[in-house]
Amino acid sequence: MPPEQKRRVYIGLATVVPILFLVGVITGYRGRHTPICKDGKPPIAQQDTGIGQVAYRCHNGQIVVK
Repeated sequence: MPPEQKRRVYIGLATVVPILFLVGVITGYRGRHTPICKDGKPPIAQQDTGIGQVAYRCHNGQIVVK
């Protein structure tokens, strides 16, 4: 690979990686106040399903798996 092409690849990576990192940080920050239950209240119980998911029981009887 010619040096000029290597330089373009490195510059491209140096711009794309921080942008993707910032998008992830912003998405995580904005989604941190998203309620689990539809009524907006915190769940009354939670149970680990054992496959990397958690089942939440809401006040209205709704079961939400995340």
